[in-house]
Amino acid sequence: MLRRRRITAIVIAALGSGGTWAAPPDHEIRPPRVDLSVGTLGALDGGSPLAMGLEYRWQPFGRWSLVPGAGFVAGDDRSRFAYADLSRSFAVGALWSATLSFGAGHFDDGTEVRLGHPLVFKSGIEVGRWVDGRWRIGLAFDHLSNGGLSGHNPGTEMLMLRLSAPLGGAGAQSVAAETSGFESGSEPAAASWRSSSRRISSPASAR
Repeated sequence: MLRRRRITAIVIAALGSGGTWAAPPDHEIRPPRVDLSVGTLGALDGGSPLAMGLEYRWQPFGRWSLVPGAGFVAGDDRSRFAYADLSRSFAVGALWSATLSFGAGHFDDGTEVRLGHPLVFKSGIEVGRWVDGRWRIGLAFDHLSNGGLSGHNPGTEMLMLRLSAPLGGAGAQSVAAETSGFESGSEPAAASWRSSSRRISSPASAR
């Protein structure tokens, strides 16, 4: 239990850290996004019922680029978890990112996973890789616990493979705008260079 509390405290501290980590990757400023996930509940408990999830993420806000999200996870043991959270992503090289999250929600016990209280806290980390500048494939590990709200607090873990996609082609539009802006800016620069070259060479040709 003490180890789980330390993990949660580390996640919360990292979410609020202003300068310890690298800035969020450029891809992270292009939400809203939808995440689809598949994996297991009770990943370290032996039972491991199959679970599927759906998550929506808004645009980041504030100086720390925190991203609000809301999601739903359903296990095949009839467990259900609806939650809201805050997350923050950090660049790990050009194509990789790490995302920390902390939130809370309502958990309905299933036949295998029982958490002892309907109010459950969620803390986790996801490591993902960007594909084509828009899609992200990640592996997420989350710890669920009622935080001692009841005498029975077994806690559990979720291990999910996650696919994240932008809504409405927002990522493609952003990339296209950046690319077109660069190209339109480079053409006048080239034309200006050619014009200057002609003006410099014209006195010599006149002589």
